[in-house]
Amino acid sequence: MAKLLNLIQNEWMKLWHKKGTWAMVALLILFIIGPGIMMKYYETKTTEDIKWQESEQNAINDYKEMMKGDDVSAEDKKHFEEQIAISEYRLANDVPSQEDGSVASFMSFAGGMLTLVTLFTVITAASIVSSEFSTGTIKMLLTRPVSRAKILTSKLLTTFIFGLFLIAVNVIVSALVGLILFGGTTGVELEMVNGQVVEKAVWNDLAYHYLLSGGNFVMSVLFAFLVGSVFRSSSLAIGLTMFLSFTGGMIVMFLSRFKIVKYIWITHSDLTQYETGNFIVPDITMPFSLTILAIYAVVFLVISYMSFMKRDVTA
Repeated sequence: MAKLLNLIQNEWMKLWHKKGTWAMVALLILFIIGPGIMMKYYETKTTEDIKWQESEQNAINDYKEMMKGDDVSAEDKKHFEEQIAISEYRLANDVPSQEDGSVASFMSFAGGMLTLVTLFTVITAASIVSSEFSTGTIKMLLTRPVSRAKILTSKLLTTFIFGLFLIAVNVIVSALVGLILFGGTTGVELEMVNGQVVEKAVWNDLAYHYLLSGGNFVMSVLFAFLVGSVFRSSSLAIGLTMFLSFTGGMIVMFLSRFKIVKYIWITHSDLTQYETGNFIVPDITMPFSLTILAIYAVVFLVISYMSFMKRDVTA
């Protein structure tokens, strides 16, 4: 265990000696601060033009007008009625929405930056092994009195530690920026439950979103680590992983007519579909998705380790 910890420490130090690592952290912070300033400016301009009470009243009027349409479905009508009830509750109880400038709303927005966190971690996963081969330092690394399995494990764990560090930066910086720009207020998010307007647990929902986003994060990192380890090409690993990340939805929709689509990992990697209820493939459950992801994770790891442990690096 001590040797593994030493290897992780060594990998961590090598990671932070790269300028690209510092650039990733700086870019992540800038991508949080920049939009925050813009949102604050827009909020200020909007507040000058119209109060939130007027906005809610306008929304009520708009929904009532839309309900008068002849082609309004029963589902849409129910949705409009719920939104009207929520807006009327806000006006009656003087509770502005979370969207009207709050720490929680900004942190929810910053939660979208997890895509950027995943990208940066994928870049690290793709290059942490392949760069050793491209620079020739892998020969020096393998001369140490430790097994190849421990060496690869240290690189994998270092990659995930770096990813968790970026997630922590995302949460901390977004919270600080939200507090500075919007103050300590969190706003109130409402929803209809059994015909009653109730307050949502904003922080629980935010934590749940972060947790579900971990599915795509973990699988993308493992896939990039696999490609980088097997083909020793960071560009191929990054490109292929990002291609699957951005086109995965279209690929799943194309294959949706076939039963095999339920057994492809990209169908299940976006666990946030259980939060939104927008399923690309019907009749799937959270336990089933987690099982499929676990199986693919094991397969990715087995291939990565087998490839690394059997590769001849003397040439």
